[in-house]
Amino acid sequence: MKKLIGYLGVICALIAILYIIFSDQDTGAVKIKAVDGVLNLRELKDSPFVSLAGDWKFTAEAFVSPTDFNNKAENLPVPGAWASDVEWGSYQLMVYLPDHWSDELGLRVRNIWSAHTIYVDGIPLSKIGTVAATKQATTPDNPSYEAYFKPGSQQLLITIHASNFYNTRGGIVLPIDFGDAEQMKEDVQRDLSLEWTATLWLLLFSMFHMTIYLLRTKDEAFLYSGLHFLLLALVIVLRGERLFIREFPSFPFELYFRLQDTVTFLAAILLIVFIVKMIPSIMSRKTMHLLFLPILVYSFLNAVLPARKISVTQYPLFYYFDALILGIIVRIFYLTLKKRINISRNEAVILLLMLLFLAVFAISASSDSLFFTGRNYMNRIGFIGFLVMMNVFLGIRLMNRAEESEQLSTRLQKANDAKDAFLKVTTQDLQRPLHDAVHLVGAIAREPSREKQAEQLYLAEQLMGNMVYLLRDLHDFTRIRFDDYAIQLKSTNLRMVILHVIQLMQFTFTKKKIVINEQIPKQLYVWADEQRLTQVFIRIMTEISHDTAEDRLTIESMQVGTDVLLRVTSAGESSANRDRPHSSGLMMTEELIQQMNGSITYEHLQGELRFTVTLAFSEFKDPVTVTEHEYNLQSVVHVEDRALGTLLIVDDDAMHAEVMRDMLGDTYTVRIAYTAQEALEYYSNHPEVAMMIVDDIIPGDMNSLELLRQIRNQASLMDLPILMMISSEYPRHIEMIFAAGANDYLLKPFPKETLMARLNATEQTKQSMLKAIEYEMAFLQTQIKPHFLYNALSNIIAFCYTDGERAAHLLTMLSSFLRYIFETSRDGQFSTLQKEMEIIEAYVEVEKARFGERLTFASDIDPSIAVEQVLIPSLLLQPLVENAIRHGLFDKEGPGHVQVTVSLRESFLNISVADDGVGMSAMQCAQLMRGANAKAGIGFTNVRRRVHDLTQGSLEINSSPGNGTTIQIMIPMKEGQE
Repeated sequence: MKKLIGYLGVICALIAILYIIFSDQDTGAVKIKAVDGVLNLRELKDSPFVSLAGDWKFTAEAFVSPTDFNNKAENLPVPGAWASDVEWGSYQLMVYLPDHWSDELGLRVRNIWSAHTIYVDGIPLSKIGTVAATKQATTPDNPSYEAYFKPGSQQLLITIHASNFYNTRGGIVLPIDFGDAEQMKEDVQRDLSLEWTATLWLLLFSMFHMTIYLLRTKDEAFLYSGLHFLLLALVIVLRGERLFIREFPSFPFELYFRLQDTVTFLAAILLIVFIVKMIPSIMSRKTMHLLFLPILVYSFLNAVLPARKISVTQYPLFYYFDALILGIIVRIFYLTLKKRINISRNEAVILLLMLLFLAVFAISASSDSLFFTGRNYMNRIGFIGFLVMMNVFLGIRLMNRAEESEQLSTRLQKANDAKDAFLKVTTQDLQRPLHDAVHLVGAIAREPSREKQAEQLYLAEQLMGNMVYLLRDLHDFTRIRFDDYAIQLKSTNLRMVILHVIQLMQFTFTKKKIVINEQIPKQLYVWADEQRLTQVFIRIMTEISHDTAEDRLTIESMQVGTDVLLRVTSAGESSANRDRPHSSGLMMTEELIQQMNGSITYEHLQGELRFTVTLAFSEFKDPVTVTEHEYNLQSVVHVEDRALGTLLIVDDDAMHAEVMRDMLGDTYTVRIAYTAQEALEYYSNHPEVAMMIVDDIIPGDMNSLELLRQIRNQASLMDLPILMMISSEYPRHIEMIFAAGANDYLLKPFPKETLMARLNATEQTKQSMLKAIEYEMAFLQTQIKPHFLYNALSNIIAFCYTDGERAAHLLTMLSSFLRYIFETSRDGQFSTLQKEMEIIEAYVEVEKARFGERLTFASDIDPSIAVEQVLIPSLLLQPLVENAIRHGLFDKEGPGHVQVTVSLRESFLNISVADDGVGMSAMQCAQLMRGANAKAGIGFTNVRRRVHDLTQGSLEINSSPGNGTTIQIMIPMKEGQE
C-alpha cells in the first residue's frame, strides 16, 4: 500500500510539473503566415496573439522610410538570418488586425541581431543600440524584451531597421510574437518564472552534488556534476529570456556574449567529464582530452578575441557536442551489452535515459526551426527529462550502495562469527604445542642422555614448526577476511611439496607407526602457491595423524581433464567421529584451496578416512632437481665443504640476530650490526664481507633503504649480494627494496631451510655471473684481430732494416700488450688504473707504427687519483681506444687525435675516451647502446655490460657526424690491491 501511494505521489508531481511548464500560450496553434510582406489576421478568432512569421519585405543595405511600404522589395522568411554578405537593412510587414484587437497590443522580441529600431506606422516603438550603415557608428545590443502600444487603426505597418557587424547570423533570428498586451504580459511573466525556477533547481542540485563531494572527496564525479549544474544555471540566465540582461541592463555587450559562449561549452565539457568519471571504461583520459580540444580552442579564442568574432564556428560546435553525446550513448549501450561496465545494469539504463533526454535538449537547442512557434517543446521535454533522470540515477545509485552496504554488513557478521569460531579453535590448537614445548625444554635440561636430548630437541623443533603454520593460518585468515590477500599461482611440482610435508611430519608418522605409500609422478606440476599448498597438506596430514595409528597412508594422484585429483587415504581403522568443519586447520585449508581455484572434500567411508584435493593441472615435465625421500627419524642436511665466508647481519633485534648467528654459524663467519651506520662503517673497514642480510625496519637516522643505496655506491650487486628481510609482500615495498639495491628478499618469519636455500641461490648466482664474465673475457682475448698482429709484425720487420731501435721498442710494446691481454683472466676481474693506462700506451705505440704522424694520443689524469691503487675492470678502456682508432680515425683524412681523461667526481671515477674522427649519427649511437651495431664487434658490448654488472656504473655516447665521438664512463671509486 505504501509503495502504491509513493507511485501515485510521483505521478501527481510529474503531472503538476508538465502542466506548469506547458500551460503558457502556444502561437504554433495559429497557422496564419505572412505572404509577400502582408499578414492578414482578420479571420483570427480565439488566439490572443500570433507569431509574425512568414515572408517579410526586406531591403538590404538601406534604411527605408518607416511610413512607406516598399512592396517591390525582396521577400525574406522570418524567423531566419539574412544573407551572410548583408550587414544592415530594413524589414517591413503590413498587418491587418482582427476586429476584436482594438485595445493595447504588444510585440515580444526574442532575438534580433543586433542593433535595431522598430517602427509602427512610422512611429518609433523601441530602439536597441544604435543603428548605422558602418561598424564604427553602430552600437551593438541584443536583449530579449517586450514593447507595447495602442494601434491607431486595424492596419499596421511594422518596419524594423537593423545593423549587424558582429554576429555571423544577422537579422530576425528568432520569432516575434504579436498580440494582446495583457495576455502577453502574463505569458512573459510565466516564462520568466519558469526560467527562474529552473535556475533555482539547478543551483540546489549544484549545492547538493558539491556537498556530496566535499563530504566524500573520493567521488570526484559529484564535483564535476555539481559544477555542470552551476554552469547550466548560468546558461539559462544568459540565454532564453536573457534574465541576466533583464536584471543588469547596463552589463557590457562584449563581456556578456563572451561569458555566454564560454559558459555554454564549459558546461558541456563538465558533463562529459562527469560521465567518464562514473564509467571510466567509456574512454581513456587521452581520448577525452583530444575530444575536448576543439571546444577548448574555441573557448580560448572566444575569451581573447572580440565578442562573436568566431561565431561562425558556434553552430558546428553545437552539432559536434550533439555528436559526442550520441557517441557516448552508443558506447554505454555497447559496454552494457558486453558487461564491461563498472556500474550496475539499472544504473546504466537510467544513465542512458538521462543522456537521451540530454541529447533531445541539446539537439533541439541547436535547431532554430523549433523556435518557429516561439516555444521549443522538445527543449523543455529534454531539460525536464534530463533533470528527473539525473536525480533518479542518484537515487538508484544510493539504493544500490545501501543494498551493497547491507550485504557487506551481512558478510561481515558471518565473517565475524567465523572468526570467533576460528580463534576459539586456533587458541585451543596453539595451547597444546606451547605447553608441550615448555615441558620438553624443561625435560631436555634434566635429561642426561645426549641421544635422548637430540630426540627431544627434534621433537621441540617439530612442535614449533606446527605452531608457525598455525600462526600462518591465523594471519592468512585475517587477510582473506579483509580482502587483503593475494595468492601467487605458479607451476609447482606436486611431489616435491608432498615429500617436504612428509619430512616435517616424519616424527609423528614414525611414533604412530604410520607407513607412507606415496604414488605421485615426479613430473606432475599443478597451478598453486607453493608455500600455501604446503600449509594445506600439513593441515591434512595433521588431521589424519590425530585419528590414525598403526596404519597405511596412501597418497596418490590422477589427472582428470584440466584438473589434478590428489587423494590422501587412511586404509586402516580410524577413530574419526568429530565434525571436520570445526577444525581450525580444515577451515583455513578450505579457504586456501578456494583461493588457488581448487576444492577439497572429506569422506569417512567403511573405516577409511579420505581427503580429495582438486587443483588445476599445469604441465608434465622432469623437475630441475630430483628429490628422493627416505623415511628416517633424523634428517641429514648435506652442507657443501667450503671456506667460511663473512656474512654481515643488520638487525636491531638482538635476540633474532643471535638466533640467526646460531643458524648460520656452521656455514658462515657471522658478524652482527644493530644500526645502519654501524653496518656501513663495518663494511668500509672490512671489504672482505661476502654477503649481507638486512632487516627492512631499522631505527635511527639512516633507514634500511638508505643503507642499501650507500652500500651500492661502494659495491655492485655481484660484489656484495644483499638479502632483505621484509614483513610484508606488498608490490610497492618489494619494488622499492629492489630499486635500492637488494638482490633478493625473505618474508619474515622464515625457517632455516628457506634461509639457507636463498643464501645458496644468491651465492650460486654470483658465481655463475663471475664465470660468465670470465668466459666472456676469455672470448674477448681471442678476438685480437689477426690483421692487427699481421700489420704490427710487418711494421716491426720493416723497421728492423731501417731503424733497429724503433723495431726493438715496438716489439717490447707489442710483447707488453699481449702479455697483459693473456694474463687478465688469471689475475682477476679488476686491474689498477696505472696498468690499464700502460697497456693503452703500449697499444697506441704499436698502432702509431702503422698510422705514423696521423695518430696522436694524450692522457690527462687528475693528480689526486692514486693510479697505482684505484681499481677498474680489466680491459675496460683499451677496447674503447681501439674503437676510436679503428672506427673513428681510420676513415678520416688527415691527422687524428685520441684523448683519455680521468677525473674524480665526489665518490665516482669519471673516465672519458674522445676522438676527433668521423663520428656517428644518433641512430648509430642508439644501435651501439643496444648492441645492434655489428661493426663495433663484441669489445664495446663487453665494456658496456661489465660497467653495469661489475660496478653498477653508467656509460654514455656523445657523437655527431664529422665531429668525433666521446664515450663517458662513471663508476664508483674502488681502491685496493690488484
